[in-house]
Amino acid sequence: MSFLKHSRTLAVGVIATALLVTTAACSTGDGGEGGTTDGPGTVGIVEFDSTAPFDALAARGTKSELEAMGYEVVSQDPQGDPGQANAICSQFITRQVNALVVTTFALDQMAQCMSEAKNANIPVFYIASPLLDGMAGAVDVTSPKPINDIFFDYVKANNITSILALDYSPGTPCRLRKEYRQELLSGSNIQIQEHEFTIPGQVVDAQNATAAWLAANPAGEGNYAIWSCFTDPSAGAVAAINQANRTDSLPIFTWDFNKTIYEPLQKGQIAATLSLDGNVVGQQMAEIITNFLKDGKPVGVPAENSILTPENIEQFVTDNPTSLD
Repeated sequence: MSFLKHSRTLAVGVIATALLVTTAACSTGDGGEGGTTDGPGTVGIVEFDSTAPFDALAARGTKSELEAMGYEVVSQDPQGDPGQANAICSQFITRQVNALVVTTFALDQMAQCMSEAKNANIPVFYIASPLLDGMAGAVDVTSPKPINDIFFDYVKANNITSILALDYSPGTPCRLRKEYRQELLSGSNIQIQEHEFTIPGQVVDAQNATAAWLAANPAGEGNYAIWSCFTDPSAGAVAAINQANRTDSLPIFTWDFNKTIYEPLQKGQIAATLSLDGNVVGQQMAEIITNFLKDGKPVGVPAENSILTPENIEQFVTDNPTSLD
């Protein structure tokens, strides 16, 4: 049994453009991670939120890959708060890191960070965003089309009358996925309830929102579907469905994959998801950083991904045993 594979190969061209980068000076930092490094330099990672599995895995994967290349890596978790993220970025700039990595936050949310980094001549790379002006590189995990296209086909084929959408607009991937969904559904007569969940607390928030939506949409009174930005709110939606003892068709369409949605995917409660490998994203980001520090060429690449359904999940797990770690 095969699964739908959307993979791209990281290709970074080398252009003979000299880039002057500031070498990390002897310094100290939070958590005892400071000091002089004899390696290629120091990279500061502004994480997103440690309770969001994929974001945390992508940050860890980037850190691990860079350290294997000889970089010193410092990182901090702002718990999804843009203000804290900018403050962490400022600390890293003061520390004179050679490069900065921002996880999941949108470019406009990091305006202070970008301004200070530009003044200090420190390149900034983004995990989760398309490559935009001002970025030195990016690994794009937004992938709005694959799942949205499957979702839209299901909505049309099954005469869906009511949709619950679990959104997180502050995050670039969620915002772009939402915008493409809205584009596809524009002009339809479908009742769409859009709920913005919070981070941290995304699982419980999504569970409560789903419970309320289920109560307003009883079994047998319509055709339903749930759209969820990533695995955490999807797990909350599954919990609400199980708690309400609903057995009617309530398929969930989502992004990312981890063990929290493995059983719901097996059972068909999750109709489709897009698996994104955080460790591979880390490898892609580390290569982009290394090449930029050599040639100064901004590069954006899409993250490797696979569409998972109840029909192919077992083969995927067999082929990728670490996907449930």
